[in-house]
Amino acid sequence: MDQGESKLNLLIISTLLLSIGSLFISQMEFSRNIFLVLSNILDFLILGFLITEVVLEFRLSVYKTIYIRKNIFSLLFVAVFVSLFFYNKALLFTSLNFEDSGTALLILIIRNIFLLLKVLSRFKRLRTILESIHVHPAQTIFMSFLLVILGGALLLMMPFTAAEGNGLPFLNALFTSTSAVCVTGLIVVDTATYFSIWGQAIILILIQIGGLGIMILSYFTVFVLRRAMSVEDKVLISYMLSDDDMSSISKTMKSIVGITFLIEGVGALILFAGFVKNTTLSTGSLFFYSIFHSISAFCNAGFALFSDSLEGFSSSLLISGGIALLIITGGISFSVITNLHSVISVKLRKRDRETLGRQSRITLNTKIVLSFSAILLISGTLLFYALEHGGTLKNMNMGNQYLTAFFQSVTLRTAGFNTVSFGSLAPSMLVVMMIYMFIGAASGSTAGGIKVNTVAVLGSAVRSAWKNEKDVVLLKQAIPSELVLKSFMILLFGVVAISVGTFLLAISENAPLENIMFEVVSAFGTVGLSTGVTSGLSSFGRFIIIILMFIGRLGPLTVLAAASTVSKRLNVTYPRADISIG
Repeated sequence: MDQGESKLNLLIISTLLLSIGSLFISQMEFSRNIFLVLSNILDFLILGFLITEVVLEFRLSVYKTIYIRKNIFSLLFVAVFVSLFFYNKALLFTSLNFEDSGTALLILIIRNIFLLLKVLSRFKRLRTILESIHVHPAQTIFMSFLLVILGGALLLMMPFTAAEGNGLPFLNALFTSTSAVCVTGLIVVDTATYFSIWGQAIILILIQIGGLGIMILSYFTVFVLRRAMSVEDKVLISYMLSDDDMSSISKTMKSIVGITFLIEGVGALILFAGFVKNTTLSTGSLFFYSIFHSISAFCNAGFALFSDSLEGFSSSLLISGGIALLIITGGISFSVITNLHSVISVKLRKRDRETLGRQSRITLNTKIVLSFSAILLISGTLLFYALEHGGTLKNMNMGNQYLTAFFQSVTLRTAGFNTVSFGSLAPSMLVVMMIYMFIGAASGSTAGGIKVNTVAVLGSAVRSAWKNEKDVVLLKQAIPSELVLKSFMILLFGVVAISVGTFLLAISENAPLENIMFEVVSAFGTVGLSTGVTSGLSSFGRFIIIILMFIGRLGPLTVLAAASTVSKRLNVTYPRADISIG
């Protein structure tokens, strides 16, 4: 890549970031005049960058006439964009004091069109940059999630997505889109009442995209169209699934999509039966509610179409049990599901056992995920019952108490649903819940947190160090030192992210520290549970939570890998140091 192309890519990225920043600042309410001035400064910078980009592209082109012919529509778009820009500014500076409602409406329409075009104009131009980073899986995943989140935010700003016909402001739309794509479930507006059926459908699509993984869906489409898959594509999917075996990646991916839709379909049928028994919804609403909550549960998203989440169904075995089963299934990871599917398939075909010996074995990863998940679920149920027996559970009968305790233990696996009010939980229970949310579910699943696989490796490393053993052993198998080092890095990253997030929110928000920390851990773990702080967050606080949800969904390793650069290794041996520790 030569210097001219580097400058062009820098301009494209800068213009996109400035566009997002302008949208963000336009929603600020702290000091209207200051932010109005700042927003206009950014707008003129964006215009300058856009024109500079066109001029630079024209200068870099070898054949000028061919460039104009091939980019005629882009050049016309720029011309329309510039015209809208100056028209918008003319209305803004000449009509600020007008009382006429028609003029105010016209200004609003032009302003919204301008803001929409300002961001949309960048997406097409980012294609060349995305192609250049395609060989870097972490960066590809990072950019794909970012673009889907921004696209979802723009859709949620549209009037048709809201029940009352006025779309979300940009920051709230960005928050909701991030929460859906990162399958978190934290909300700043009530999903059940604020959004129209179209807005809820958009949120559902974002949840499914974020839960399955953007690239998995993209490459599944490639298979549907019967196109070949490159080595780079296989590396990317393998990276997303935390699976080093690329020999059968095509079959694995098709199994993942098929099993996902099958589980969500069965879950929707179970929930349909539960909603029929416990609600008075119409037939059409029953189908939509069943599908929505099934996908939201399997993807561990936590979005609900009831204002109190699932508190009204705490005693329903079909709904609470069905949601819990979907959460558990989605949280054990796609690799575990496919491994169990392969083992069961081979067991049912006894004559193929010898030829499919490798597929007929339960892997170490599956054993770790299932055993540690069971330990966390059982211990979480008992702890919730013990600490809330005389609190939130005291007015329930014995059966409902254990069902509710079990459901809360399950939802801590980064799901975000609740059948009791979290605002009245004891502080000791909040501490326990934060620990479980920080751990999360399995690597390669729809859930967040530092993952049970990481905790298993960390626990084994501590045990080996305590016993002064040479190797880190887990379930009678030695763990490579690289995995141990990465596990400690993930732990450190999580602690730092939560510490910084808590510190920043403690400065900007007026809420008890335990509630702030609970919110931060919930965002980083993509859990979506809240003590009621979310809706009252300041603009700065919401932006911090957006960042935490984003890095929590991608995971520490992906974020660090996306930010890293490849450097040449020097074959240098350094002298050993002796440092006192402990």
